[in-house]
This record gives sequence, C-alpha cells and structure tokens, in this order.
Amino acid sequence: MTQEQWYLRPSAAAFAFLVVSLALIALRPLLPVDETRYLTVAWEMWKGGSKIVPHLNGEIYSDKPPLLFWLVNLVWTITGPGELAGRMVGPAAGGAVILMTGLLARRLWPETPERAGRAAWALATGGVFLAYGSTTMFDALLAVAVVGAMLALWTMARQPGWRAAVGLGLALAFGVLAKGPVILVHVLPVALAFPLWRPADGTARRRDMAAGVGLGVLVALALLSLWLVPALVFGDAQYRNDILWRQSAGRMVASFAHDRPLWFFVALLPLFLWPWGWGREAASLWPRDKGSAERFLLAWALGALAAFSLISGKQIHYLIPELAALALLVARGTGAAPGRWTRFFPMLPAIAILGLGAAAALGYGPKVLSGGVGPLELALATVTVATALVLVATARSRQAARIPVAPATLVAFLLVAFQTIWATSNPSRLAGLLSVYDRRGIATLDQGYAGQFSFSARLSAPVTVLRDPGALAGWVAERPGSLVLGTAPIVSPGLQLLREETLQGDTWFVYSVEPKP
Repeated sequence: MTQEQWYLRPSAAAFAFLVVSLALIALRPLLPVDETRYLTVAWEMWKGGSKIVPHLNGEIYSDKPPLLFWLVNLVWTITGPGELAGRMVGPAAGGAVILMTGLLARRLWPETPERAGRAAWALATGGVFLAYGSTTMFDALLAVAVVGAMLALWTMARQPGWRAAVGLGLALAFGVLAKGPVILVHVLPVALAFPLWRPADGTARRRDMAAGVGLGVLVALALLSLWLVPALVFGDAQYRNDILWRQSAGRMVASFAHDRPLWFFVALLPLFLWPWGWGREAASLWPRDKGSAERFLLAWALGALAAFSLISGKQIHYLIPELAALALLVARGTGAAPGRWTRFFPMLPAIAILGLGAAAALGYGPKVLSGGVGPLELALATVTVATALVLVATARSRQAARIPVAPATLVAFLLVAFQTIWATSNPSRLAGLLSVYDRRGIATLDQGYAGQFSFSARLSAPVTVLRDPGALAGWVAERPGSLVLGTAPIVSPGLQLLREETLQGDTWFVYSVEPKP
C-alpha cells in the first residue's frame, strides 16, 4: 500500500482522530460544568438510579435525553466506572461520524472513491470537530444521527423504498435520544429542498420523498415510544413539560441561556473552516459546476445555518453535524499541490499560542494564563509546533499540509495552558477530601450545584442543597462531622474552614461541621 492509498482510508482518519482525542483528554481534566455534569448523571444511573429517567444530584434531569448516559453505562459494564472509559464515549461517536462521512462520500461520488478518504481526513482534523468531538458532550452522537439521515435521504432520492425510510426513522430516533427533536432542524431543510438537489440518476418523485420521510417519522415515533412512554409515566409533571416542550420547541422560540445575535454563526465561519478552508481549497465550498451531490451538501449546510441563525439560542457546537457537509465539499480541492507560502497560513494560531506561552514563561503572559507556563510544557509545545511546521513545509498536497495543523495547535494550546487548567478547572482536587466525608454527609449552599464534584469523588449519595440560612443551621446542628461547601465564605457557628479551591472562576470554600461540645 502506498502512502497516498493510506491517506485515502477513512478508517485511518478515524483512528488518528481517536489517538489525538486520547492525547487531548490526557492533557486536560474533566471540565466543569458540562463534562462533570454529564458523567455525574451517568454515575447516578450506574449506582442504581433510573435507567429511563436520568437524575442529577438526586433530582430528575430533563435537560438532555438518556442516550449518552446509556452508552457510558454500557461501556462501564465492561471496564468498570472509570473516568477515561467514560470520556472516550464522545470520541468514539466522533470516529463513527468520520467513517460514515467517508461512506456518504462514496455514495455521492462513486466515480471518485479517493474523495472518501479526503473528506474523512478533513473532518477528523478539522479544528472545531476535533475540539468538541474529543469531549463528553452530545454533539458527536447527534452528528452520527444526522449523517445517517443524510445517507438515508440520498438513498431514498436515488431509489425510493421502505428500507431507506426505515433507515431514516432509525437515524431520527437515534438523534432524538441523543439530543432531542433538534435533529429535525438539521434534517428537514434538506428533505424540503429535494427538488433543488434531485439526483440525475434518481427515480424518486416529490410524492415518493414525502411518503418516505413520512414513513421515517412514523418509524422514529414508534421506536421512541419504547422509551418516551415509560419516561413520561415515571417522570413528574415538570419532567413531562420539559421533555415535551421546554427542551425542544421552547428553545427554538426563546433561548434560556445562550441568546446570540442573528449573525453569530456567520461570524464564526472562519473558525468552522479552520484549517481546511483557509486556502485555495475553500473555493470547493461553492463549486462552479454544482452537481446534485454538491447541491445536496449545500442544502444541508446552508439549511442548518439559516435555521439555527433564526433560533435564539446559539452555541458553537450546535453546528457540529454540518462540519461533515463542509468536509465533503472542501475535500474536492485538497488533492492539488499547496501554495509555497499560503500553506503556512493555517498554522498562525499555533504560532500565536506559542508566542503567548513564551511571554507567560517570561512573566509577561495574559491573565488567562494565571497558572504560568512551565519550561517542560513550553518545550513540548515548541517541539509539537515545530514538527507540524516541518510536515506542512514538506507536504506535496494540500491534504497533507492540513492534516497536522489542528492536532498540533490544540495539543500546543493544552500544553501552554496546562498548569492553569489543572490549577483552576480540576474537580479532582477536592475529590479525595469529599470522598472521606461521603458517608458522613455533604451539603452545599450553591443553589445551582450541577454535580461538579460528585463523579470525581464517586459520591454514593447526592449532595444536599441547603436552600436558606435556617436549613444551614439545622444541618450544622444535626450532622456533626459532615461537610458544607459554598462558593462564598460561610459565617456560621460550628463550621471550620478546611480548604479553598478554584473551579472555573469560582472559589469553593469547604467547611467541616465541628462535633457538639
């Protein structure tokens, strides 16, 4: 097998993605509040909590469906409830997306099989996909469902039949279980735009597509009822309202936490395209000769961009599934020779990070690097960036010049920020202390406690949330030898300060309840 043939393998791209993800996970702790919260929900399910209705700190958790928590528990049945095993579920989903993107490329362009590998590599080493795909979040799982739905829609358009409709239903059900009905925002614009991208060799008519999509939705509803009906029965009234309205349609009408301007995603396009769209290959995003496959991908990417721009709540990772469409488009122009100097343009973020690290090591760094930069971390970051620059300089194709960029940049960033991240965002710093007090009882005055420490400390019981000063006084009186946490100093008789720790900008004060005299 030649080197070029190796590049064309989506499986190699997926494997490289998993290796880089493992390195990124090793360089940073479990980050609050998202990653700590989701593993805490999985942990409470693992300890014997409901497998149908997720719980967080003993309360019903209605913000997200259960698929991620099920998968983490499935992995834990094999490995035990370890942190690394749980954190690799998200990257495993990312690897599946890469393989499925390669498969979709083969379906779209069977006459040019090399585009499968190029698209897979473009996705696997895309900066945003690599950054978020290596975390414990829901977006990679959702991307699996969205790419699966696109495979079904393309198959349905070329040769309508019940198999493609059932495949669409499976993808929709998987997506709802992964992140909720939001999958429809990713998929329906493409289905509605069918007349614009109808394959030249396809036999489907509009009514065939409408029937296929309708059957797919019915299949999805039938599959979802296996979980949703018991969940609605076992959940309370608030859970039913949240799961049926607030966390789906409600988010589209009014954002609860992430309200952004209309142009938010458009402004972030350079970030979504880094590094694969930072050169001449960006012209492939809007090719002159738009075949049905290109129009299909543009309907997918632009439809989601428009839909999510109109929705009030916006976060960068909401468009993770559309990165597969961008990778498929940009892959067309990655086989040509790179520019003599423009090949280095995508490396500018890595060089800037290295410069900030050097300044911090000399005492001139920004406040964001409050933990400083150690000589070992700076040396490793320098070697990482220098190696990537050599690979870029010697690359004979744009593809080879892009592959090392994002992995080297993200690794260099985590090395430069290593001491700061581990000093300010590591929940394990308190885990040992909290685990000692687990059986005695742990309470907090933080009304928004989201399980930041529960998984890291492997707590066997929820942290009691004290709602008012009277509840604090009662806890102190009734639970000598227990622990009280707060994000502000607590002035109360019977409490002794044990430790202060910083976590994501908050200073946590840990007090022990003194025994009664």
